[in-house]
Order: sequence, then structure tokens, then C-alpha cells
Amino acid sequence: AAELSPNHPSIIDTVSKLYELSGDHVKAAETLEYLLQIDPVNAEAMARLSLLLSEKLDQPERALLLAQRARSQQPRSPEALDALGWSYYQTGKTAKGEEYLQKSLKREETAVAYVHMAQLVTAAGDFEEALGYLRLAEELSQDAYSLNRIKGLQDDIRNKQAAIGG
Repeated sequence: AAELSPNHPSIIDTVSKLYELSGDHVKAAETLEYLLQIDPVNAEAMARLSLLLSEKLDQPERALLLAQRARSQQPRSPEALDALGWSYYQTGKTAKGEEYLQKSLKREETAVAYVHMAQLVTAAGDFEEALGYLRLAEELSQDAYSLNRIKGLQDDIRNKQAAIGG
């Protein structure tokens, strides 16, 4: 499909998701950047690229700029708010990050936002709250990739909890 319609936004988006699921985060980001050349106001693509940059490609400052652009395009988008919150957190602005993650969850409960909240509170040492967020993420998760990620985070949190005796 990508060869037949190389400039079709939904096909490009699907290709980026396939790259992401296969673990090729660089290709996924490049594909999303291409999508934004074709559709420069696509807030969902901006938010996804922001998350890739901050989580997988160690570019939190660039991720923050993209998340801010996504929010300016769609101020009430849960995905844009989540990306903005996570980007603030990744750049060391924890309180501002938590504020936007909470705004995202108020708009729409998503597995990704709950995972981000779990990671944020884990860093603060609140393991039980983190596990609670991950249980909610698990309920909302719709694919095996996400479930595996959540299970891995749960295991990591439990290991940290056991290591400190809490």
C-alpha cells in the first residue's frame, strides 16, 4: 500500500506504527517527520513523534517543542496533552509534567497516559500508586505490545519495591 500511495497520510501513519512496533524507532520517527511534511498540522503525528523523541531517541528538548506545537493545533487532545506532560517531565519539569498528564487523563483515560503517570510517581518513590496507575493502563490496553510493556514496568516497580523493603 505504501508503494502504491506513498503520500497518503493514513498509510504513512500505519507504516510509522509498524516501524515502532518492530522496534525501529529511528525509522518510525523519520516516517512521522515525512508525514508532517505532507500534513503539517497533524497534531496526533506530532504527539507520537514527540513521545518517540523523548522516550526512545533521547531528544527531550525537541520532543517538548513538538508537543507544544501539537497542543497549539489541538488544545484539548488527550494525546497532545500527554505528550506535553511527558516531555515536560523528561526535561526535568516534573510538576508541570504531572499537571499536563492529569489534564490528559481528565480529557480521556488512555493507557499511555496512565503508564506515564506510573513512571512519574515511581521516580518519586510511590510504588503502590504507580502499580495502581499500571492496573488502569492494563484495563485500557488494546494490544499485546502495550500489555507486555505494562507487565515489564510492573515487574520493574515490584523489584525496586522489594530492593528497598517497601
